[in-house]
Amino acid sequence: MRSALKMRLEVDERTAAVLDGQSRIANWLYNRLLEEANALRRRFLETRDPHVARVLYTERGLRDRIPALKLEFPFLRTVHSSVLKNAALRLSGAIREYQKSHRGERAGEVRWPRFRSWKRKWFSLLYDEP
Repeated sequence: MRSALKMRLEVDERTAAVLDGQSRIANWLYNRLLEEANALRRRFLETRDPHVARVLYTERGLRDRIPALKLEFPFLRTVHSSVLKNAALRLSGAIREYQKSHRGERAGEVRWPRFRSWKRKWFSLLYDEP
């Protein structure tokens, strides 16, 4: 089991503002993709369209929506791509865990992901690329 290392990051006011802005944008992206996922879920339940299932229930289906969203919402380009990618992967992981729970492949009940409030909890930024 992997444990998270927590450490206090002390930065100047300008850097803190930049990080807060990126956190807000990542949170916005998560909620925007969840909005799309909710619509895709309804559509899949009605049609059983395999293309919809590939976008909704695969690890990278929602992440692959980011380039189109960057064209529609240019402010997404102000955040490092790995942060955006990881926000989408976090949502996809939550959906896959819900599916496992729903199929009985996981102990305990996992609910469908919910919208996040940035004011209640800062959206962590994961930079996994050099």
